[in-house]
Amino acid sequence: MSENPVSSNDLDEVGESPRKGGREGSPSGVATAEEERGTIEESVSDTGNGHEGNGRGSAAGLFADLVRTHFDRERHPKDREALEHYRLTLEHFEAFEGEITHVYWSTKRASAVALTVKPRSWIARWALDDDGTIRLHRMTDWLAPEYRIAELLHHSDTLASKVTQVLRGTSELTAMQWIYSVQSHLVGYLERKDEGSHVENGSRESRRKELNAVIRSQAAELVQIERYYAQAAEKASRIVYFWGMMVGAVLSGLIGLGLAAILNNGGWFDEPHRLETQTFIVCFAAGGLGAIVSVLMRMSSNRFGVDYEVGRATVGRLGSFRPFIGAVFGIALYFLFRSELLHTSVPADPGTSFFFFGILAFLAGFNERWTNVLLGKAEKTIAASLGEINNDPLQDQED
Repeated sequence: MSENPVSSNDLDEVGESPRKGGREGSPSGVATAEEERGTIEESVSDTGNGHEGNGRGSAAGLFADLVRTHFDRERHPKDREALEHYRLTLEHFEAFEGEITHVYWSTKRASAVALTVKPRSWIARWALDDDGTIRLHRMTDWLAPEYRIAELLHHSDTLASKVTQVLRGTSELTAMQWIYSVQSHLVGYLERKDEGSHVENGSRESRRKELNAVIRSQAAELVQIERYYAQAAEKASRIVYFWGMMVGAVLSGLIGLGLAAILNNGGWFDEPHRLETQTFIVCFAAGGLGAIVSVLMRMSSNRFGVDYEVGRATVGRLGSFRPFIGAVFGIALYFLFRSELLHTSVPADPGTSFFFFGILAFLAGFNERWTNVLLGKAEKTIAASLGEINNDPLQDQED
């Protein structure tokens, strides 16, 4: 096995042995395919924010070609044609997927785990708060894979897909590097186990204990990664929700201006309707402001939760509706009091009633929490599944 950074610049002159490589980097989404014999797995995490639908299949195929050409180059280090083929395949792969920042090459079989980062334009970085497309690539080829390690690899692929869909920036990079380290550790263990597959029966007990220790330690590591992902995702969802509210506040303001223009053209800002119309507009604005303040207060007290796995775009859209919902509450309360359905007295003084309705509209918007939609917490599926692996009654039996 080998682990150093690798890029097209790392290739030595023809006839010399190139550096074996792997380095830690940033991953992407997930896609898995198995061949007929069930011994080859190709996994590419798909971010959904950098490539179209054909990206997953293309990325898996390109990485498989890269792994095979690298393995061929390792077996024939003096072969000029193998070296050139690897060089071209690496350049083509990095042009499509971005720079390989971390990679673990297996020296015994055509297997590898890699992390790639493809930078975005400065406009996309500013608009999407996303520095680049991060992908985690995995190809494993083992004649007799340990099924529990295969399950751990599948769970890590699933977690990588969640991370790339929800997180951005430093938290995404940290989580993806963490997942990469787990996968490279598992592939490295498979390689070591493959090397020692012909040892005497006397050492089978020690190999069984080593396998169980590896599975337990890496399962615990994945649970820790999922906890980190959940905490980071909750914070990220609040930020997305907040900016969605700001967009919603601007749109609600434009709607309010439109209403004011329509009422003005209808003469509602002229006497004797001027104060009533102004009160109506103030109720609209105060209700939206009350909704924003309500959400911010709940965020600061950690009483605000949203299912971040519905997607960043959906969370942002939900946030954009809040100011408008608060504005509707404010107007509804204004009409309720003016209709006298509650038989509640309103201040007789026009100036006092203006402030009376303004504060009531703010309180009505403040209670936008009555309209909770898709609020709650996402499930931690990895921890639940890995509990089944750790409690597997077969894990204490001999291999």
